[in-house]
Amino acid sequence: MEIRVLGCYGSQLPGFNTTSFLLDGKILLDGGTITSVLTAEEQLKIEVVLVTHAHLDHIRDIMFLVDNLCFLKKKQPLLVLSTSPVIKALRHHLFNNVIWPDFSRIPSAEAPVLIFKVLGLGRPLSLSGVSVTAFKVNHAVETVGYVIESPEGTVIFSGDTGPTDEIWRIARKKRGRLKAIFMETSLPEDMQQIALKTGHLTPRSLEEELEKLGDPDVPVYLYHLKSQWREIIKKEVAELRNGNIHILEDGQILQIGAL
Repeated sequence: MEIRVLGCYGSQLPGFNTTSFLLDGKILLDGGTITSVLTAEEQLKIEVVLVTHAHLDHIRDIMFLVDNLCFLKKKQPLLVLSTSPVIKALRHHLFNNVIWPDFSRIPSAEAPVLIFKVLGLGRPLSLSGVSVTAFKVNHAVETVGYVIESPEGTVIFSGDTGPTDEIWRIARKKRGRLKAIFMETSLPEDMQQIALKTGHLTPRSLEEELEKLGDPDVPVYLYHLKSQWREIIKKEVAELRNGNIHILEDGQILQIGAL
């Protein structure tokens, strides 16, 4: 499994892209950054977008992607998946013919550019050569993380979350096949109360969360750092002295089979 980091930050400044990962060139996990990074040819290869939640830094570029795919005349519709509340939010607030055209009915309802599909929590679904399972996490709005399973192994994406137990229950269950956990850490330690209120982690709460895993050998890749606080967060993470924690950068490509 190849994972390309299109964007890995929780806020946007020049040189810092909002969250989106591209798996094997075909599956997007979140869509904060797509069209400003991928060529038209690369965009045409995308089959599925898995959405963790409806905050703009995770969905913004889906609008521009489907617009491009419409005029590039992609033969197969783009499939956008999440839980029912997230799909409802996308339909009501974004693809509503006011903020953006409803591409689930363009060029026609019978042959749209975009298809929305509701995922049930805890129900594996086979997509483009992998198995995908959504699970609930602890954020300010309806948010899910994803378990992605392929022949090369299992990867877990946390989505935006504060302290939670479900990720670690799943991670312990997948022990042996688990190759990596992609974990949010948004704010520095002196913003712990804001982090708890908004459903995010700091390095301190990340350390507490990792204790629930009980397996020191699984690589943990941090993303969703607020770019304004990036250097402080990096310093605080380094002070944890955990060699399995890695901080992602935009543009990185990870080969899961090689982890």
